Amino acid sequence: MTDEAKQGQRSTASGHHRPSVAEEPVTSVLAPNEVPVFDRELSADEEVLAALGYKYVHQIPITSPTSSARESVTAHDVRFAIMTVQGPEFKREFSLWTTFCVSFAVLGLLPSFASTLYYGMGYSGTPGMTWGWIIAMIFIQCVAMGMAELCSSMPTSGGLYYAAAVLAPPGWGPFAAWVTGWSNWLAQVTGAPSVNYALSAMILAAASITNPDYIPENWHVFLLTMLIMIIHGFISSMPTAWIAQFNSAGSTFNIIALVIVIILIPAANDRESRGLSKWNSSSDVWGNFYQGTEFPNGVAMLMSFISVIWTMSGYDAPFHLAEECSNANIASPRAIVLTSGVGGVFGWFLQLVTAYVVVDIDDVLESDLGQPWAALLLQTLGQKATLACLSLTIIAAFSMGQGCMVAASRVTFAYARDGCFPLSRFWARVNPYTKTPVNAVWFNVFIGCLCVLLIFAGDIAIGAIFSIGAIGAFVAFTIPISI
Repeated sequence: MTDEAKQGQRSTASGHHRPSVAEEPVTSVLAPNEVPVFDRELSADEEVLAALGYKYVHQIPITSPTSSARESVTAHDVRFAIMTVQGPEFKREFSLWTTFCVSFAVLGLLPSFASTLYYGMGYSGTPGMTWGWIIAMIFIQCVAMGMAELCSSMPTSGGLYYAAAVLAPPGWGPFAAWVTGWSNWLAQVTGAPSVNYALSAMILAAASITNPDYIPENWHVFLLTMLIMIIHGFISSMPTAWIAQFNSAGSTFNIIALVIVIILIPAANDRESRGLSKWNSSSDVWGNFYQGTEFPNGVAMLMSFISVIWTMSGYDAPFHLAEECSNANIASPRAIVLTSGVGGVFGWFLQLVTAYVVVDIDDVLESDLGQPWAALLLQTLGQKATLACLSLTIIAAFSMGQGCMVAASRVTFAYARDGCFPLSRFWARVNPYTKTPVNAVWFNVFIGCLCVLLIFAGDIAIGAIFSIGAIGAFVAFTIPISI
């Protein structure tokens, strides 16, 4: 904004004067010589959305508060416009802590690791878990810092695709927004079904451990996944304050469960009772590659990154919750960096613990239990300790799936608000009672249920929802940062 524009004052219905929205520390859609005049007092967070173009309807452009609308205006004049403020879509009932809680629940380190162990361990073995996590996290933390910078400047539910549109060179905005938006939406809409599919497999694996005669069938996994999706749909349709409280409890449990498992596995492993050493040797853990592919070891390690990037793809959730967060242009970016940093450290500890106790990778990957995490626990712990760890993982996964559903519904709402879907006006409605995008929630539930039908097409097909989510997420993350 020009110095002249920044001196403009905004009139309110009460006659009180406050600094213009032009002074908000965010990217603004207003021209350098435009100062909006609103018909009522705005909160600081509403001013931010007004600067971004989401909180007002343009009514009467005039050259000054008293001049005629038909007077000519030069390029150096300060232009005023009377604006009618739209009602707030969401209540801002998320804080830095509750936003971090949703984000960390979406990240879901323990259930994410359990869900993707097949890729992290199966492609290159323990070196892919140890070295792979460190290498990938260096770049992931850079992406998170860049995303936080974007969020501080453009704290909207649309998040990344809005940023791509604003930052792209002239003429390229729509294309950049289209690629970013659909990549991000694919990651979001496949998040809950992929988590809930893995959660169902873990629940049925626990049943198989307690009853060895039971062997889970695909249709068992499908029906249980459908049930969990519907439950998450109901929870995600609750009022914002209830969702925040639910996710705070879930995220707290995620952290506690993660710490317990990291301690329990090395403390309770019974390798010595099987004639093995207490730990695998460091030379094997860090240097003995498992030949899980036909590619060279370096390529196999790159393939194992799918596990890392899928596990760490949830730290963008604060961006999508920005319109429900108080002081969003500060709290939301802090939540992004906090989630990525804490997740990176604790995730590496979990990788190390697992790599040092695993007995036979082939048995883990090919177990009749149908879930590598359950097979690994049973291989290194007794039955009771295995069921204890598995139970903690299952509860944490339920919380994670619900967090994924919340974040995805906010992305769908933001895209529908901008007319990206058929019947967008319907999907973009905010429920007048809960003040949450209920229609967007159930739209995502329906799409997620369709994705889970891939169970019947085989392991490679259902595994695609993990790779689509991981690749789509980081395509969306990096486009606006690169621009």
